[in-house]
Amino acid sequence: MKRNSFFIVALVTCMALFLIISCSPISHHHSTSPAYRPNSEYAATFVKALNTSKVEVYPTIVRTIQETTYSEDSQQQVVSILNSEKVTSAILKTDYVDPGPLKSPPQWDIFVHDLSTIAESIKDRKTDTDYSLVMEIIFSPENLSVWGIHCFVLDHQGNNVFSFLLNSHHKLFIDAKLFGKDASIITRARLIEKATRVGITALIQQIKTPVKVDAQNRQGYTVTSQKMDGFDKKVEKIFVMARIHERLEQVVMHSLKHSLVSGFESNAIKATVKLMHRDTNDYAEFDSDIESFSPDALMYVDLDPLVRSRKDGYQAFVGINFKVRVINQTSKKLVWQTKGKVDYIQDRFFNHGNYSAHEGIRKEFAWHTTAAIVRTFVLDVNNHKSAPIYTVTEDRQLYGQRID
Repeated sequence: MKRNSFFIVALVTCMALFLIISCSPISHHHSTSPAYRPNSEYAATFVKALNTSKVEVYPTIVRTIQETTYSEDSQQQVVSILNSEKVTSAILKTDYVDPGPLKSPPQWDIFVHDLSTIAESIKDRKTDTDYSLVMEIIFSPENLSVWGIHCFVLDHQGNNVFSFLLNSHHKLFIDAKLFGKDASIITRARLIEKATRVGITALIQQIKTPVKVDAQNRQGYTVTSQKMDGFDKKVEKIFVMARIHERLEQVVMHSLKHSLVSGFESNAIKATVKLMHRDTNDYAEFDSDIESFSPDALMYVDLDPLVRSRKDGYQAFVGINFKVRVINQTSKKLVWQTKGKVDYIQDRFFNHGNYSAHEGIRKEFAWHTTAAIVRTFVLDVNNHKSAPIYTVTEDRQLYGQRID
């Protein structure tokens, strides 16, 4: 290992305290997903091209609160596994990548900081490879266990293409038993070897394991609905007017609009979606649009944030409450209504620390809301099971559904 220390005493003390009390930004249940991988628009292309690509692998970064070191044994292990498993053509990169000072937890902040720093470091370096891979292993304050694993995969413009993190909330991580009885050099080497294997296993599983056919049925919501008697017409065109709370306007609004249109159209229903502020009732502004579109039904959607209190009192955004009613355009009568909530984040997710809904989670909230509304409407009103509507980034990328 090559040593590169740059910490001061105050930071060591602070980091020790934070690492002991902090928890993951992802979840507090034992996820069966191999890892947490934030959205990347380059992921699908990476997976398709990986088998014929060249990947340069840098020495693995090993973090403790005292120092940052590098493991060439881990680097060699990564290259060996990727080549022996015929995942890609992996080659050793001899120079090191400096991730900069270790940030304070939560892990998400460390991950984002190091991803950005590494991206800047490798960007525009001369190479004949297609991608760069850097593994990072973070030890707990007492140096007796592995606290987190990061795998950074980037292109040579510094774009994140397939980076992810693992921690004690992932079953793959837990099953590896990444802890030792002492902080000896031998124990440290053994833990690094095991952590490296966990990280590469997570990478391979995400690349090679096909998404199950029933992935679209991961609900993440609860819903109740009612179809009124006397309406038996199949809806082929629907005009949607959604009133959205101001707290949902960032990310959610955009993702909801496009996913509703595509969700209905995948079920042979032409759709127009208009968005409004939650506190307005001025539906008349759309009269000319409705007349021009000539829909079979009008759908009125109200969306409000679902919030819960963090330990510090902050009202955290954890999901969406929705109410929907559908009016027959001809008779002007109510023909269908539903209400429910997107609520799949457990209290313990954000009770410990500073949880806030980042962009990826907000998009998932929108996609789950679309799935709840469209699936239920299609089943109740048009009397058939909905076409797949995927609610996580990886599934939507794989099956060609928009992720913006």
